[in-house]
Parts: sequence; C-alpha cells; structure tokens
Amino acid sequence: MQSRRYILIIISFCVFICTILFTLPAYAHRPLTTQSAYPEKVHKIKLETGLRFLNYPEGNDAYSIDIEANYGVINNLDIGVEIPYVFWRPSQSDKKADTVGDMILKSRLLFLKGREGNPISLTIQPFFKLPTPENNEDVLMSGLSTGETDFGFLFIATREMSQLLSAHMNMGYTFINKPSWGKEYENVFSFKVAVEYSADKEIKIVGEVSGETNKDPKEDDLFSILLGARYRMMEGVLLDAGFSAGISDASPDSTATVGLTMDF
Repeated sequence: MQSRRYILIIISFCVFICTILFTLPAYAHRPLTTQSAYPEKVHKIKLETGLRFLNYPEGNDAYSIDIEANYGVINNLDIGVEIPYVFWRPSQSDKKADTVGDMILKSRLLFLKGREGNPISLTIQPFFKLPTPENNEDVLMSGLSTGETDFGFLFIATREMSQLLSAHMNMGYTFINKPSWGKEYENVFSFKVAVEYSADKEIKIVGEVSGETNKDPKEDDLFSILLGARYRMMEGVLLDAGFSAGISDASPDSTATVGLTMDF
C-alpha cells in the first residue's frame, strides 16, 4: 500500500512538470473540482450550486446538494466556503444519513501572476474542514466525515496553452486528526489536473484526472477521470454537467453532476 502512495506522488509530480513546460487568465468552474490559480476580483462573488449523484462499490449510493461561494477581498486574495448537504444510502444497512456535510473554509493567495515571458500563475490555498456532522454516528461510520477539524493547503498552477485551451494543476496535503472514536486515519496527499477547451463562444468542454491517497491506509487510493461541459446561458450565468468514473476499487464507480454558476 505504501508503494502505491509513492507511485501516486511520482505521477502527480510528472504531470505537474508537463503542465508547466507544455501549457490569458482562465477561471475553472463547475463541473471541475480542480481550482484555478486566479482568485475572484475585488468585491465580486462567485456562487456555485449543484446536484451530485454518487454510486459507490457494493451498491452504496450518496446524493448531495453542493453550495460554494467565493468572494474577492483584495487584489489577488479571496475567501470561500463549501457546504454540502449529503444523503447517504448504504445498500446493506438501514442506517441512512441525511445531514449537512463537512464545511470547508478556504482562501486563495495569488503570489505569481502569469506574464508573456512567464505565462504560469501560481497560488497557495490554505483550508480548514469543519466537521458539521461530528455527532452523527451513522455519518462517522460511513467514512463521509472524520468528526474532527482537519486542515491543509493546496498548491495551484494555471496556464493557457492557447486562446482555446487552458490547463490547471492542483497538488495538496491534508492533515487528518485522529477521530475520537478510534479509527486510524492518515494524512492525505492529492493531485488534480484539468483542461478546458472552448468549443465556441458559449460552450466549453472540460476534462479532469484526479487522485488522492486514502485516509484509511487499509483501503486503495482514489483515482477518477471526469468529462463535462459548460454552457454560458447569459452574462455571468453558467450551466454545467459532468460525469466521472472511478478507476480504483475504493473510488465511486460513477459520479454525475449538474449545476449552475453565477457571478455577481
């Protein structure tokens, strides 16, 4: 299991190097989960809402209503919050769970802005995960929450490969606090790479590859691939849809999502 984690780190490093060497500001939106290096503009708000349907191995299902808001505080700095509402439906148990999921507080700081001679933009994003369902035993036992406050950071790179094609890379590390109910969890390393292609003025095709080490060392690491599209309904309003497939035993077999992004 430890060797798989080393392989994951090596793969993500190689993808990062390729993104840097071979890829105009680009802003990643839903259905991508990969973050963009560009914070929101000063006093501007980006609100993302969506529905997510997940099918896990052994027939377990989960549904969530996802809400994310980001606000530009000053130049090159924003703050954000993610709040999901989760419906957990295990196939071999009657212990269903309907609850507010873990809340994530985060902030992006752009410390290197891309220019013509160096078109790579780099950002650091610290984040905290607040365990809103810490008293719900069914949620804790399902693995949807640790029941503890976790924190970490995300290193983000964005680069335009052409006027039609852009790329984003995320590498992160999360410090997992040991749950009070005795589960032995480990810290999590993650990486994501996404591309966006402008098919025309209104439609973008997006793709994403993501992976992370499993916080449960007894389980396989998580890998998935996503394909989706984004449609600009009007100025400041985007409609999106995406489908993701798991490529490891511990990943959700499939994930479908639809949502709306609005800029104010």
